[in-house]
Amino acid sequence: MKHKPFDAERIKGAVQQFFPAGSSGEINIFKSINSTNAWLLENGQYGDICLSESQTNGRGRRGNAWISPDSGNIYFSYCYGLNDAVEQRSLLSLVTGVAIAEALTDIGLSGHGLKWPNDIYWQRKKMGGVLIESSNQSDRLIIGIGLNLNLPDIYHSEITQAAVSLNDVLKGSSINRDEMVIHLIRRLIQRLNTFENSTFDEIKQGWKEWDILLGETVSFQHQGDLVSGEVKELDQHGRLGISNETGGIEYYSSAEIKLRKL
Repeated sequence: MKHKPFDAERIKGAVQQFFPAGSSGEINIFKSINSTNAWLLENGQYGDICLSESQTNGRGRRGNAWISPDSGNIYFSYCYGLNDAVEQRSLLSLVTGVAIAEALTDIGLSGHGLKWPNDIYWQRKKMGGVLIESSNQSDRLIIGIGLNLNLPDIYHSEITQAAVSLNDVLKGSSINRDEMVIHLIRRLIQRLNTFENSTFDEIKQGWKEWDILLGETVSFQHQGDLVSGEVKELDQHGRLGISNETGGIEYYSSAEIKLRKL
């Protein structure tokens, strides 16, 4: 299915008012690129945005590949300047997830939520994800977002988990990619503008409103052991709290959580 290319001028005109003072705000759009994150890591300045119609080496968490066909999806990265002393750096992916969830609500989606630590879900199917990477400059972070707007059936076999796209959900509705990107940028920058001065409780509450794991029983492998328990709230480092057999809570920073099937 053919799709219109991104309109850089339209996007920039709609979002430039939200960029912080002193940021670049350049929007770089490519037909194909190895990775929007990789491009910004090498070329990006504070406030730069990179979009691509496809990625030849899209990346997910833990080095997993992010399937990135030229089918009308969003492959987006933003170069964020963060004070190196900010204590809640580890919470950045949570704040980014909240911004994406809010942007999806702006375009009429409902029934979606966030799966720790960085995934966007709709009814237990993955719609998107976040990957944050550090540049050689310690105060410059690249926030990468992949969002499925249109995922042809042929690609589902390449994805190792249940996936869904906006077109699958909003059947019969016209989804304008430029508008989706505009809402995404607006929500992201608004969240980032207050991030450094936000308290942990404020960040945690924002996440809690979208958390699809809270109260669920999950099981996963961690350092060779099978861990099972009920999901509790996050701690101040963004680690996931899981109840243990003695009634206490243990926290995990990189566990691979897999939802149980209903």
